[in-house]
Amino acid sequence: MTSNIGIDRVGATDAAPDTDRRPRRRSIADRERAAQRFLIATVDERFDADLDIDWSATPSKTAAWLPEHLVSVSGTRLWERMPAPKRAELARRELVNLLTLCVFANTSQSMLEFRRIGEDQTLADDTARWGFATINIRTTNTAMFGRLITVTGLPPHPHPRLAWLLERYTLLIPAGAMTASIYLMAESCTRALVTTLAADRSVQPHVRQVAALHERSTRRLSDFARLDFEASMDRKGPLRTFFYSVVSGLVLRMVARTLIAPEAYRETGLMVRRSQWAARRSNRRGARLDLFFAEYLDLAKAHGLFGDALSRRLVRIVPAASRRPETVLPGSVDR
Repeated sequence: MTSNIGIDRVGATDAAPDTDRRPRRRSIADRERAAQRFLIATVDERFDADLDIDWSATPSKTAAWLPEHLVSVSGTRLWERMPAPKRAELARRELVNLLTLCVFANTSQSMLEFRRIGEDQTLADDTARWGFATINIRTTNTAMFGRLITVTGLPPHPHPRLAWLLERYTLLIPAGAMTASIYLMAESCTRALVTTLAADRSVQPHVRQVAALHERSTRRLSDFARLDFEASMDRKGPLRTFFYSVVSGLVLRMVARTLIAPEAYRETGLMVRRSQWAARRSNRRGARLDLFFAEYLDLAKAHGLFGDALSRRLVRIVPAASRRPETVLPGSVDR
């Protein structure tokens, strides 16, 4: 992967002003330095989920499994008429759906990372070592998501068609900007969820602890995904940009569709079609989609994606897609 700007405040050089406010191309040496800084930074961010989380603790009877504003039918008359036990059950099942999607996202990202390491054939440099480190972190977090699903008392949410698509097509995603775009989308969605859960003290302690550990351990991974996307999109022609935009838009719509789980309605005792209708017309639907996709869309539009009519139509389900793209300045990803 390539990086475009400084990654960490410690040791990072200040970027010179860029008169045209466009990302600048970086060299392989810059990528090496970026990977080296990440490797050093992640030493202090390691954790042991077996020790840091009390998995044997009984879930709280009063804490929520999912914040109310993340439940698909919240803010609707259907939600207002639901008794508290049924609300809690729907939230529990929708949490499991989101965690299952996070597992799929982490697994797909690890597959793409392994492919990149193999294609680069530089197994002994810092970039390869950083790639292996990211796979290790994602594997640990995937296992942690799985244990959290077990705590809920439910099995992973079934997504047979999505699993089939990921199995057959993940490694067929063209390397370079296309991979960087899909990779960043997965990273942004997952991080948006865990950041929200970690900050909400009303949710189950297990949920909050897992989210906090994931947020802390993947901070550098998120930065690197963003930097790689910025560098990959530098100076792409209009035809390639159109292709990347349409494919990314199709993937975004597929992911957005999986956020609503019909099986969760059925298993909670709700009418599926009525619940889906309510979820799509909820006054919180736009904010929910913005939560998952706004960061990705803002960065993608700032680098030229979704500028054509077809791709704009694909992503317009997200309110953030209608906002004017903001220019991404060098150094803006530093934390």
